Amino acid sequence: MTNATMAKSSQVPPIADPLLAPPTSMPQSPMVADEAPPIVPASILTASPVTRRLENLDALRIVCMFVIILTHVTEPAIDSLHKSHQLRGALALSILAINVMGRFGVPCFMMISFYIYWHQLYEKGRTWRELLARRFKRLMPAFLVWSAIYFLLHRQLYKVYGNREFYSPLAEFHFSLFNWGTWRALLLGQAEYHLYYLPLVMQCLLCIPLLKLLWRRPAVSWAWIGGTTLVWALMIYGPIIFADHSAGRRIADAITRYTNQPWAIPFLFFPLFGMICAGQRAFRNFLAHSSNTFWVGMLCFGLAMHASETIFLAHRLPDDLLRIAVFTKIGRILTGIAVFSLFVRNPLMRDPLPRVSHYAFGLHFMHPAVIIAITIVEFRLIGSAAAHFQSAIVPVLALNLLLTFSITFTLCLFIGRFKKLEFLVV
Repeated sequence: MTNATMAKSSQVPPIADPLLAPPTSMPQSPMVADEAPPIVPASILTASPVTRRLENLDALRIVCMFVIILTHVTEPAIDSLHKSHQLRGALALSILAINVMGRFGVPCFMMISFYIYWHQLYEKGRTWRELLARRFKRLMPAFLVWSAIYFLLHRQLYKVYGNREFYSPLAEFHFSLFNWGTWRALLLGQAEYHLYYLPLVMQCLLCIPLLKLLWRRPAVSWAWIGGTTLVWALMIYGPIIFADHSAGRRIADAITRYTNQPWAIPFLFFPLFGMICAGQRAFRNFLAHSSNTFWVGMLCFGLAMHASETIFLAHRLPDDLLRIAVFTKIGRILTGIAVFSLFVRNPLMRDPLPRVSHYAFGLHFMHPAVIIAITIVEFRLIGSAAAHFQSAIVPVLALNLLLTFSITFTLCLFIGRFKKLEFLVV
């Protein structure tokens, strides 16, 4: 062996930097640990949904559906407490606080969708018309079929049970081909209230030309987000701030009449924020260079604020459950932004259950039917005990959450096995 060969064989091969290796699991460092920029391994901000699946967004979908189900599982008990004027006391208000703190799910779903739509429009070069055609082709059949299913289900339940305290139909459908009110309710997703999300997203897709004007310039986009937040705050706190029959109260009531509808404009700042995270360079740099401590702190503050706002309103507006629990309060906005930002800016993760996350959105359609079925069974077994918030309510709600989530996911996976039925889980 020559000297050159021996020297060459004695060289130690270079060791690859583990931080530059492709991610194979969730980040090892604690979430609250400050990270020096740039974030390593590469965050979702450096990847593209056009070239690869973004498992971070898949994981966020599962989290969002879990908290949405948590919110809807507790709604029958809260509604019953409200009707019986028992929505007070530490335990009742705690359940109400948990209910509202999970309401960041729908805002995050909207942010996820429009984060991806931005890449399809501006990176992949898809036209607005092409995007509309593709999304409507996927969303419309599921929306129509599930609207028909829930329309028939609620109509039959109302015939059998009437307006029993465990079951409050959202609309007493007396269907007529010439009844515009019925058609309007169906088109707005009110055959089952939770279906409102689909027509809302389709309206937001139609508003993409407006979003195109808003997301490009930070001053314009953040002014829109701030102005919308102010309008929501005025609508929510108007009855407390302004006296009856005052000019301020009339303005707040007028805003409420318009905003208390599933129109796109009052909710447009969630799609706008998703597009800002995807395409606004200044904010993307801020996301990449800020610490996790900042976003975790915003999340905790948002959750605490949302719960505090709700309890405050429950004491001052005890008869207005819609305003207390459902309306978009400042805490809900902060929570949604913080949760989405944490998932977007964190390192890329690997999805261990891709089939499960793929059908996560399918839970949105099926879980109301599962909740109705479980509630009917409980009513027949234990009467109104759960609805009246007696001692068994905590284990009953925990069992309802477990059953609803597991049954619905099983149904999604089962339906997904049949290609012709896959549209039902989108």
